[in-house]
Parts: sequence; C-alpha cells; structure tokens
Amino acid sequence: MPILPLGIPPDLEKFFFNRERELKELKTFLNALYENVSQQILITGYRGVGKTYLLKKLLNDLPDDILTVYIDISKIYGIQKGKLTEELILRNLLSSMNSSIKEIDTGTIKKSYSAVKNVLGGLKLKKYNFKAAGRILGISIPEVEDDYEKLSHFVMELPQRIVESSDEKIKGFVIVIDEFQLIGQLENPDAFFWMIRSYTQEQGRVSYIFTGSTSKMSEIVEKINGAQGAFGGRMIQFNVEPFSEEKTKSYLQEKVSGIKFSDDGFRRFYECTRGIPAYLNSFCNTMSEEGTYNGEKVKKTFFEKMDQIAVMWIRIWGTLSENEKEILTSIVEGGPLSWSELERQVTFSKGTLAKYLDVLKNKGVISLYPVERKYTIEDIMLKTWLKHRNEIDGYYPP
Repeated sequence: MPILPLGIPPDLEKFFFNRERELKELKTFLNALYENVSQQILITGYRGVGKTYLLKKLLNDLPDDILTVYIDISKIYGIQKGKLTEELILRNLLSSMNSSIKEIDTGTIKKSYSAVKNVLGGLKLKKYNFKAAGRILGISIPEVEDDYEKLSHFVMELPQRIVESSDEKIKGFVIVIDEFQLIGQLENPDAFFWMIRSYTQEQGRVSYIFTGSTSKMSEIVEKINGAQGAFGGRMIQFNVEPFSEEKTKSYLQEKVSGIKFSDDGFRRFYECTRGIPAYLNSFCNTMSEEGTYNGEKVKKTFFEKMDQIAVMWIRIWGTLSENEKEILTSIVEGGPLSWSELERQVTFSKGTLAKYLDVLKNKGVISLYPVERKYTIEDIMLKTWLKHRNEIDGYYPP
C-alpha cells in the first residue's frame, strides 16, 4: 500500500488532487499581470487543508516569464524563537527575490543580482551604509544604520523595477507570503500591511498572495482585508475548503484503493478527518489492506493511532509555551470560554493572558467567536487529541 505524504512531496503532480478549480482561478487572476494589472489575493483555510500544496503547484506551473517568490513566515518566526520583526520579513523577501533573478540573462539584471547580494551581506551584519553602491535599478538603498523606511522602500520597489529592466523577458512578479497570520505578532501589524498596500496600488506587475491557517472571519483577516483594513476588501479572497464526502471517496479510491470501508466505516472515517487532506493521509498511513473497516474498527484505530494521526498538532504543541498550553487546556476543560471565564481559570496575570491569547490567535490555534465573544480551539483534532491524552495518561501532554 502506498504511503501518503504528510508534508509537501517532491513530486507535486503525483499527489495533486481536487484543486483544479482553485488552480485555474488563481492562474486567471495572475494572467492579468500580462495586462499590467496586479491582483492581490488572500487565501484562508484550516491547517492541513492543502493551501501550501496548492500554492507550490501554482508557482511550479507558472510560465518562465513570471518570476516567483515564496516565503514562510512560520519558519522565520521559528528560527527567531518568536521574535518576529519587519526587518526580518523584508530581508527574507529580498533574499528570495534575488534568488529568483539569478539566472536572468540581461546585463542590467545580472549587475543588480550582484549588488543586491552585497546588500544582503550588509544587512546580516547590521551594516546599512551602502553609499558606495548608490542606487540599484534607480532605487536608493539604505544609507544609515537601521533605516527601516529606506529598507522597506528598496525591497518593495525592487520587483517592479526588475520587470521594467528585463528587456521584456520578465512580465511579472508573484510573491507568496505563507502563514501570514503570524504577522500579527509584529508590534504594529496594521502599519506593515498598510506599507505593502501603499506600494501595490502603484504597481501593475507585482501580485502578492497572502495565505494563512486561519478562518476567513478572523481578526488578522480583518486587519488586512476588512472594511477598515489596509486593503479594505479589495483583495480577491477565497477559502480552501476540505474535501466533500464524495471527493474523499474518490481520493481514497485513487490513492489507497486497497483500504476497504463499509458504509458506516466510511462515515466514521469522514467524521474523524472532516475531509482535511493532512488527516486523510495520516489516518490512511495507520491502516491496513486486510479486512474491511466498519464504524467500530475505524473508531478503534482512530484512538489507538491518534498520536500518528494528529502528528501535525503534536509538533506544534511541542513549540508552545507553558502559558499557551495552560490556556488551551483550560478551553478543553471548559469549552468555549469568555475573557472573564479564562481569567478565572488560568494562574497568571491579565496582562500575560492578553499577550498569549493574541499569540495563539496569530498562530491560528484559537479563534474568538465574534458574537458570543468566546475563545475556542480552532481545530477539533487538537482538542480531541488533548482530551484523549488526558484520559489515557491522567494528565495533559507536557
């Protein structure tokens, strides 16, 4: 029986399934770059639903005259141990942009690549004084230490200038910012979104795609594309949905046809995974081709193999602070909780509670119901795994 991938496999084509409509829509939006029209796109969806896979496939399929950049904010966040700054994001953007122009065979772009490489070396050393370099593609580069304003201008102007200086070899730039919800960890995320917006509205050859493991109604979505957000509803926004029951059946038949289900077994399997590809794959990897899975056998396997099925959340759990874990276990114990209810449950101060609630929201782990004003765990799989471990071990995972 084939083993299904738990991450992004090298062979994107082999495991690509049921996202043709979304892929076609995205390609249509990006084709506007050929008409000097840039579309800004916002993609949301559950963690594990396949957003990153979809975007990797999109970037892989784009023609050679469209340059692409992909950065993952969660990796920057993790490497910096949660100390995310605007400069770090911009530096990663600049590095990725420069990698994308490395093979462009025009004298102007080749010179720009070398010059930007020198700029990146200086940024790592916190040396911003590049007076000798002067300008790159007509853009002034930072001249004084920690000059964030000039650094942001340089990074945000560079992709449009690269297109304009490419002798028509390059028609556009597509920049993907994955796990963008972590930008909420910046001291002033609104200002960062407004900064990006101020440049994109003047550029016709650069499209940004923001994607994140967050609901389409979350606070961070409001900050970037709500009525009062930086893009004010102008971004093209769509949610990547889990597979339906019918699509899940087709997926299993195509990828793991050796696993057999009775009707009630499949219904139970779908209830456990909710059609989220990450869970479909991890659950199937625990199953056998021997016999038929009825409802009871699916349930038994689910609880016996839950650590393997919920592996995505186990990794995330291991990165959380003790305060974050206490908030989550309080919500598990009490169900959706209001601020005042949480305050009575946890053992730390109001200020600490406010800080870590924001962190968990920005990580896409919890949500705040807008009407009830209650906090809930975003994904039922995490809640189920925590309850299961507590029942089996007598305590929540450390």
